[in-house]
Amino acid sequence: MDIRQLRYFVTLAETRHFGQAAGLLHIAQPALSQQIKQLEDELQVELLDRSTRPVGLTPAGIALLREGREILSKVARAEALTRQESRKDGGRLVIGVTGTAALEFAGPVLRAFGKRRPNVQISLREMSSPDQLAALERGDIHIGFVRPPVEDERISIRLVHTEPFCVALPADHPQAQRDSIRLAELNGTSLVIFARDEAPGFRDLMLHVCRSAGYVPKTIQDAPQMTTMLCLVGGGFGCALVPVSARHLAIPGVVYRPLLDYSPLVELYAAWMPDKHAPFISELLDVSEKVQISTS
Repeated sequence: MDIRQLRYFVTLAETRHFGQAAGLLHIAQPALSQQIKQLEDELQVELLDRSTRPVGLTPAGIALLREGREILSKVARAEALTRQESRKDGGRLVIGVTGTAALEFAGPVLRAFGKRRPNVQISLREMSSPDQLAALERGDIHIGFVRPPVEDERISIRLVHTEPFCVALPADHPQAQRDSIRLAELNGTSLVIFARDEAPGFRDLMLHVCRSAGYVPKTIQDAPQMTTMLCLVGGGFGCALVPVSARHLAIPGVVYRPLLDYSPLVELYAAWMPDKHAPFISELLDVSEKVQISTS
């Protein structure tokens, strides 16, 4: 039995209604039913009398409700005291960030947060978006800055930044002397792009932009990270569609040019687990919304 299961049971026992309890817990009703059944199986007792409306409690359920309320009260007090002491002593915030977000977004946000909370120790970890989502679930990071999609309903997200695409070209490419480029003018040039397992949503967005603009690459070359992509571009293996923040990476043999094609903006989301009550997340989100990031 874990704290989450106990919280689910107490909420259900107090409402005596699966639908209402699921709404209060912000989970689907079948998921709540599954968790309660799993709890009963682990304890090897029946906690609910499901033959009545509203749902009743068995003697075992009444006992667990009484003890569960007390346990959850102590947990809440422990969390509050921990956060209070963390604010006194500074505390620590572990942040995940994608490589592209680290280039332009993370610096100004962390600088502003540091001015507000100078005693908080920041641990910054560069990770792919899928790796960040897994790290959030494990509790290895408190908050991540990820590219969509985020399909896990347990994870809260908030849009914090957008930026346009540009194209990265080998410096000796015939189109590299142009001030700006239409992607269709690159037909016959190979495309260097994120590997699907590293950034599936980002990859799909890039391919959508290319198709919409009428760009048909000669070949597609996968790469795991932004720096690897740009090194391949600099080596003459193709062009790459990248966020404009990538222009801060001065890779030998690579030039960046604005796109004349219309394309959707590249989105960056803050992602966190609301049930883990990590300190300072609300303040970091507030800072993220207030800091103005230039994409010019």
